[in-house]
Amino acid sequence: MTLRPPRSRIGDAVRISGTVLIAVHLFLSAWLVIQFEGQYTEGQPAPTNVKALVAIDKEQTLIDVEMENATSFLLYMLFRDYEEPTNSSQQEAQDNADDETSSSTKEENAEPVEWLKIGRNATLFSLLFMCIAEGLVLAGIPFRATVRAFGLTFAAACFLILMPASYVLDLAGDDDGEEAEGDETIADETFVAQTEQGSMAHEETSIERTFLPTGVRFEMMFNGYDLGLVEPENYSTVRNQPPAANDTDAQSFVQFESVLDLKYGKNLPSLFFIPLLWYFFPAKPRAPEQVSSEQE
Repeated sequence: MTLRPPRSRIGDAVRISGTVLIAVHLFLSAWLVIQFEGQYTEGQPAPTNVKALVAIDKEQTLIDVEMENATSFLLYMLFRDYEEPTNSSQQEAQDNADDETSSSTKEENAEPVEWLKIGRNATLFSLLFMCIAEGLVLAGIPFRATVRAFGLTFAAACFLILMPASYVLDLAGDDDGEEAEGDETIADETFVAQTEQGSMAHEETSIERTFLPTGVRFEMMFNGYDLGLVEPENYSTVRNQPPAANDTDAQSFVQFESVLDLKYGKNLPSLFFIPLLWYFFPAKPRAPEQVSSEQE
């Protein structure tokens, strides 16, 4: 005796209605939740903590940022003062002038890839295709079981793989291949002090991935000597060699450690109720003559 009931019109209506309701439920919910927590562990801004919560749905990215023990960070940003040396600025201006003609056309034509938008559009299409596939099953098209299984697999892949990957790519940015690895850019983004270009000396970045039951965790670290806390006449010295432990310029060392958790939306498990609808409310079996004709 099997628990699976026979096919009926009511079962077809329940199966299709349930699939559409689950798709709408996922459409209206948050698809990806990012929890970020970072702390300055060394340097003048320590022990400032930064916490952020990001929720991504079909069209918006909602961000909530909170900073704890922020007094040291505010004093750090108040007292730091970075001034690019005149000679260095002139050299950079000359180098930029030499490449201006060749790079201006590329910069005008190049547009950043909106990875998160691509992920959203693909996920929306997967939900729509999943509902259409269920309707095709009711219409009795050939290979309807394969089309339906592909629709569910495609939707699950969009939520489980494509959306987290598109957020990571969007966070990493598009530097036209200048970065050897996008992970370094992600770690730089978590360094809250948006310092000037070239103001950090002897930078070190590390990132480690850990898979969670509900997503992926990135453990990141960024440190370096902030030249904004160094006298301008000592810039070249600090750039050439890290200061000794007892040196005054050693106090410019800053380290920021953070954890970034990419978690799936809490309503995502409802997607896996669809196979139960397939089992308890089966579709119309294929006619024997259709099976025999295909075999011939």
